[in-house]
Amino acid sequence: MAALENLAGTGQLLPEETSLDEISGYLLCAEQQLADARTTTLSPASRFSLAYDAAHAFALAALRAHGYRPGRGLGHRMIVFSTLAHTVASPAAEWSALARYHTKRNASEYAGLTNASDAEARDLIELTSALGDRVRAWLGVHRSDLLSGKDQGNTE
Repeated sequence: MAALENLAGTGQLLPEETSLDEISGYLLCAEQQLADARTTTLSPASRFSLAYDAAHAFALAALRAHGYRPGRGLGHRMIVFSTLAHTVASPAAEWSALARYHTKRNASEYAGLTNASDAEARDLIELTSALGDRVRAWLGVHRSDLLSGKDQGNTE
């Protein structure tokens, strides 16, 4: 993909092959975090954080399936979300919402400024669930070699 190659040319992405074990690890981690995020006895901020981490793992699996990883510079998490349009044909509303939640996460993580509301946690959980479905579907069609039998059957 030209867009990913262009980002590699600027150093924002680094070419690197992936493996079944790596992709399976990201998918398993994302599913576990998403399941934990659905635990309503946790605080909204904790649920938000878990859902954010799950979304990042799904998006990173998609990027890695294309043979790239984020560069080491600032914004390496954001670049993972911004490539979703190119990796799994994510609609603009999906990746722009993830970008907005990334900004909120950073404000909380690095400046202690914000806590997520219950509505934001629920929205991010739904968004992450849809992203997980999108990533698995893309992998199933384009890179089934990177899905284990368990990964192919899991659509939660």
